[in-house]
Amino acid sequence: MRKKKQQLVLFALMTLLFLIVLTSGCSLNKRVPQWSGSGFIRKEFLEYKRVAVLPFEGDSKGEASNTFASSFHEKFPQITIVERKQFLKVFREQDLCPGPLDEETRIRIGKVFDVQAIIQGSVYYPSILRWLLQVIIIDTEKNEVMGRSLVEINFMGTEGIKEGCNLAVQMLTPR
Repeated sequence: MRKKKQQLVLFALMTLLFLIVLTSGCSLNKRVPQWSGSGFIRKEFLEYKRVAVLPFEGDSKGEASNTFASSFHEKFPQITIVERKQFLKVFREQDLCPGPLDEETRIRIGKVFDVQAIIQGSVYYPSILRWLLQVIIIDTEKNEVMGRSLVEINFMGTEGIKEGCNLAVQMLTPR
């Protein structure tokens, strides 16, 4: 009798696990859909020569910020990128508060790295299988938004990060 109960509990757990996987869609969906996505980039930004990609908020390992920088460079090869690793040699992540940079820090970054714009990003995980990537491009001197991208991705993992960052860069279309 006890063995039968154990088998029944095991069957119930396996069924529950199967239903969770089935409803999450992770086993059936091999692409990164754009549930919601938007973006723009100002035409005058395309004349910039250097930008700095700051560490993204919520991206402690730097996977999303590094992947975004790589995708960005593929789309805009004429723009030199100061990547997260170079940036962290001068600034610590603790020096940067999430959200808008103060004027002094923004101008200092522009001068230290000789960049015309800063790319900031935020990675949010509202659920286990879903994440949001928001990127904003700010002119270092004028403090104007030169571009913005927001995408929602429905699964995690290295491939999800790569495709999500590619999608965020694709959203940066001139207007």
